[in-house]
Amino acid sequence: MSNTTATPWSSVGRGLLAYVVCALFLALTGPAQASLLGGSSGLNPAFCKEKTFRQTVVYIDDTMMRSDQNGWAIDLSNRLDASLVPGEQVTVVQLSPTSGTSREIWSGCWPGYTSAQRTAIEKRSYFFSSNPLSDLKTQRSYFTLDLGAALTKIYADVPKKANNYKTGPSDLSHKDIIAALASDGARFAQSGRTIRAIVYSDLAQNSKLASVFTDAPGAPINYGSKLGIYFPHSLFYIYGVGSDVTGVPDYLGKARAFWSQVLSSMNATVEALGSNLVISNRIPVKEYSYRLSVSRNGEKLFGRMSLLVDHDGHLVDSWIGISRLTFVAISGIFNCSAQASGCALHAKTNGSLTTSSSEETVDLSGTDTRKLSGTVGVPGALTFGIAARATGK
Repeated sequence: MSNTTATPWSSVGRGLLAYVVCALFLALTGPAQASLLGGSSGLNPAFCKEKTFRQTVVYIDDTMMRSDQNGWAIDLSNRLDASLVPGEQVTVVQLSPTSGTSREIWSGCWPGYTSAQRTAIEKRSYFFSSNPLSDLKTQRSYFTLDLGAALTKIYADVPKKANNYKTGPSDLSHKDIIAALASDGARFAQSGRTIRAIVYSDLAQNSKLASVFTDAPGAPINYGSKLGIYFPHSLFYIYGVGSDVTGVPDYLGKARAFWSQVLSSMNATVEALGSNLVISNRIPVKEYSYRLSVSRNGEKLFGRMSLLVDHDGHLVDSWIGISRLTFVAISGIFNCSAQASGCALHAKTNGSLTTSSSEETVDLSGTDTRKLSGTVGVPGALTFGIAARATGK
C-alpha cells in the first residue's frame, strides 16, 4: 500500500486532509473543485434512471484509517473508473466493526451511454442544447469528486491509527466485521441485481460471534442461519487484507479460508481477496438470466444463473446458485452466433458446486439463448446433467 504526505487543507476544517482530495481530483476542472466546498457537485441524477444489471457497493472499514495514507482511495477510484457500466449505481458505506454497525455515506450513478444510446445521440442535431456526449467528461469528473468526498468524510470523521499500528494474537482488539456487514443486509434483500461488493479491510474479525485468529477451520458455522442475514447474488472483492496483522503465519490463507466459509454460508462468494484490489476492467454489455434444473444423484435440484458478458463474450461477475448446494462465481466465455449455429457456454467455477472439487466445469449449449443444456462437474470424473431456461429478464 502506498503512503503519501501532503499539507492539511485548513479551510475545510475538522482534520479534512487535502492530500486525499488532491490525489483523487488532480485532473478535475475548476468548477468541479469549487463545488466540493459548496456542497452538491452537479452530478446529473438522470443517469440513475438507466436500468442496469449490476450495482457496486463499496465498504470502507473505518478502523483502517491511517495518518498520511491514501493509496487505498486512489486505487479504488481508478479501478471503478475502468470497470463501471453506464448508469451503474455505486454506493459508499462506512463499516464500523468496533460497534458492529454500518452507515451509508453516498450513492451515485456512473455517467455513460450504451452503444445503442450513443448511436441515437450521434444521429440527432443539437442547436439549442449541448451534445450529451460532450458533457460526459465533466459529469465523470463530478462523479469522481463525489466519490472522493465520501471517502474523505470517512477518513476525516474517525480517529486515525499510527502508520506502524499492528494487531495480532498477542494484542487483539474487538472487531466485528461480520456484524457490520450484516447490519447492511436490507440492501441485499431488496436488490434483484448482481451486487459487486468491494471491501477495504484487514478482515481481522475478532468478537464473540467469531474470530479469524482462534476459530477452528474444521467447525464451520452457518452465519446466514445464525444471523438471519444473506447476501444473495453478490460477489465480494476484498483488499487491504493483512496490512496491519502480525504474528500470524500465512494470515492471507487463513483469512481466505475463514471468510470464504463465512460468506458462502450467507449465499455470497469471494471473487478476490488480498492486499491489493483486483477487479477486471472488462465491462459487461449484456446480461443473460436463467433458471436451472440439475439432475444429481437421483434428485432434481433447481437454481439460478446470471451471465454478464463483454463485447467479446467474456464473463464478468457471473454466477450460479443451486438450492441445497451453494452459490459460486464463474468465469469463461459465452458466445452466441448464427455462423456457429447457436450458443455455447464454457466456464469454470471459483469453488465447489456439485462435487467436492475446488473447481468445476460448466458446459452448456443450445440453438439460441432461450434454452441451453449440458453438464456441470469434473469432466472425466463426475458430471451431472444441467438444463437452463431463460427467464425473459
